[in-house]
Amino acid sequence: MPVIIYPINLFDTSFFNLPHIELSTNIIGIGNKFIVHPLYQVVPEGVPHGAEIVEVGTRYHDLNYAVMSGDSSKKVERNAYREKSVLTTSLALNWAGIRYLRENKLELITNLGVESKKKPQPRNSTPVQIAAPRKVVLKHSDNSGSLHLGIGKVDGAFTYIVQGCLGDPNDEAAWKLEWQFSKIKGGVELTGLEPGKVYYVRVRCFGHAGYGPWSSYVHIMVV
Repeated sequence: MPVIIYPINLFDTSFFNLPHIELSTNIIGIGNKFIVHPLYQVVPEGVPHGAEIVEVGTRYHDLNYAVMSGDSSKKVERNAYREKSVLTTSLALNWAGIRYLRENKLELITNLGVESKKKPQPRNSTPVQIAAPRKVVLKHSDNSGSLHLGIGKVDGAFTYIVQGCLGDPNDEAAWKLEWQFSKIKGGVELTGLEPGKVYYVRVRCFGHAGYGPWSSYVHIMVV
């Protein structure tokens, strides 16, 4: 009979047996990893996202300290949040495992704040660095305080990272705004911008070989 691989078993989940404080800290860390992971910026309905993991982990963490400070009335809620935190984290890791089993991309189960049982396999050749987007077109949007950005498709790109700058575009510290998109067909909307200000925008991609270089920047005044 074939061996069935359960998605959650791709991870070392022994941390679920840690004492309360250590467990809650681990869960918050995993949530933060999901938040910044370029391949988990969008998840299906019903699958916990990174912010949800952080939220339940933080509540669990706070309840731990309340009990440790002598508030025994919080024990029942603390124990309930332990179960909720473990369940929420397990569901997210299961989804990551399912994606790995279907797509066979190691990046899907790495950098998630938990040890993976899968090890990188040696490759016959070095992955080619992903290219910088060449077709980057910035236009006014129909909505005030927004811009429409067109991005040409880049082969091998999983995620498109867009950065915005209000100051000197030659000053790296000025690039403080960031958006991430996995789908760019038809262009994307950059929202939350201030009318009357000139914004500089640049784009780079994330793929098998990591992050590619930034595109040339474009600029326009928001209306």
